[in-house]
Amino acid sequence: MFKKITSNRPPDTTVWTAFYREFGKYIDGGTHRAKHFLETRPRTVFIAMVLSILVSVGCFLFLPKETPKKDSTNLFVQQPLTDGMGGIVTTVSTLKELLEIRTVLDGLIEKDSLDSSDSLLMENAIDRIQILEKRLSEANKPHNSP
Repeated sequence: MFKKITSNRPPDTTVWTAFYREFGKYIDGGTHRAKHFLETRPRTVFIAMVLSILVSVGCFLFLPKETPKKDSTNLFVQQPLTDGMGGIVTTVSTLKELLEIRTVLDGLIEKDSLDSSDSLLMENAIDRIQILEKRLSEANKPHNSP
């Protein structure tokens, strides 16, 4: 079970050396051609670089910019500052109650058989979870300011 796995690969062989051994002539040929092109046409390369910079600056200055959505930027302004701590406390207490109900339901689910009181308790717990989730979703909606 804990037997060490050994391989017969040579210790000097790496992924790069195997890759270069396979495609080395193409890599060397491509670098030679690129170097030759850059050495024989420096003015063309320089003009291409300057043109790409000018196109980039032109795009930056003249293309329309995306305007941010109003809802995402004014979300903090729309909610009154007094709701901050009260909203946090309410949310935490609601989440705590949801976790308590969840543990009760998990305990009921683990039972082999349920009697009528367990079924009633489960139904009431599920109804309470739906009410709490609705309250949480309403609390997370942005408030409309006058």
